[in-house]
Amino acid sequence: MLSILKKYSILYVEDEPEIQANIAEYLGNFFNEIHLASDGQEALDQYNKYHPDVLLLDINLPKVDGLNVAQEIRQQDASVKIIMLTAFTEKEKLLKATELKLTKYLIKPVPPKEFKATLETLAHELMSDPSHFLQLSEGCIWDSNLEQLSQNNDLIVLAEKEHRLLKLFISFKGKSVSYEKIIAVVWEDAFDREISIDSVKNQVSQLRKKLPCDCIVSVYGEGYILK
Repeated sequence: MLSILKKYSILYVEDEPEIQANIAEYLGNFFNEIHLASDGQEALDQYNKYHPDVLLLDINLPKVDGLNVAQEIRQQDASVKIIMLTAFTEKEKLLKATELKLTKYLIKPVPPKEFKATLETLAHELMSDPSHFLQLSEGCIWDSNLEQLSQNNDLIVLAEKEHRLLKLFISFKGKSVSYEKIIAVVWEDAFDREISIDSVKNQVSQLRKKLPCDCIVSVYGEGYILK
């Protein structure tokens, strides 16, 4: 599951250089894109510049503390995932943090097993976002942002018509898609020729071969449905 994190970017904010370097190296095992900041103001600047998907914030930061950074970013973005790191255990800080819809609140020093478990929780939250991912079967995922299909994190290459057809089925997931609708969308540039039902069936057959699941079902005399 952690492999899904490769699709996301993270902003890590820590003012102690040695800790920052060690954690950043560890994060490199999971994220392809990592942005670093050493104080709260730099964190806000980096967020506004790169708009990362995940924030890993220390609370005790120079210039602007981590809670205020998280609060300001949360006001702009309700979906960004936030993990807080702190050596503080004051009740007031903990209560304020609960209002920010955090993925996790970790007390430093964080045991390696707990940190990895937090990343697994993060991956699960990201995969559960229906606006971003659609799981067609175990390990078979459609990324709506990138418009890509993957199986166990390996990209499944689709031809242009296969790509249009899958997007159409996904947009009507659970509903029947007629032959006429498929022709209009998949062969959108075929103004000067008539497309047969057999051509539609052949195109669906080609797409089915690339799907690791039997999720496209025929609707007799009408079209198809994506389960």
